[in-house]
Amino acid sequence: MKKLLILFTALGVLLSCGSQDKPKVKILAHRGLCTTGVNFTTDENTLEALRRAQEEGVDGVEFDVHLTADDSLVIRHDNRIEEGLSCQGSNYEDIRAYLLPHGNRIPTLGEWLDQAKKTPEIKMMLELKAQGSEEREKLLVSRCLEEIRSRDMLDQMYMLSFKSETLDEVLRQEPGMKVILNSNSLHHSMLPEEVKAHGFQAVSYNVSVILNHTDWIQQFRDAGIETFMWMVNDVNLRKIAEDFGFDWITTDFAQELKY
Repeated sequence: MKKLLILFTALGVLLSCGSQDKPKVKILAHRGLCTTGVNFTTDENTLEALRRAQEEGVDGVEFDVHLTADDSLVIRHDNRIEEGLSCQGSNYEDIRAYLLPHGNRIPTLGEWLDQAKKTPEIKMMLELKAQGSEEREKLLVSRCLEEIRSRDMLDQMYMLSFKSETLDEVLRQEPGMKVILNSNSLHHSMLPEEVKAHGFQAVSYNVSVILNHTDWIQQFRDAGIETFMWMVNDVNLRKIAEDFGFDWITTDFAQELKY
């Protein structure tokens, strides 16, 4: 990772020599705003982390959704919670009783959306976590869309997945939904023409992917596809994202990197 940051820093110096007035990138708070500097100050993917991001005035917030064993929707990155308790293998009542390290509870999607709707100008990027079967993944998609539609929040939402099949299912059920294809694979990321053929409106590629495929950025732009770069946790990488013309950066340190 250190070598990658050095390469990006050097590349940023070269790019900055040619242009001083690049547009600002939008700031996407990863799992809400849960850190100050290098320290966790609250639990990620919680209502408190979401409220902090809203108060900070970020452009968007990313969060993760699982389908529980009894078909509830909960917000958490990892499936495992503790020994014998998991998002996808346990019932909602048992998950709800668990307290996170900073005293928060794992929220439901409904609770998250109700809070998010208070700031409609802040976009919400909902990551659909991989489930145990195709049937469960389709159910996850349909349940999430039900919650979003019931609150009339389609315009505020994006849906994100590492699996193109999941995003295809989103667009099958809701053709107007904005979707983001995520990738951290250097050798298995979709080409711009493939992304366009699927009808995906955005891509979120890891910095290592973009470093090796910088020619894709203009191709995505020409196709009208939004671009996200992750993870961007220092100002040098933010500068490179600006110079390349990325639309968004995903960061753990929104307070430090916002303008």
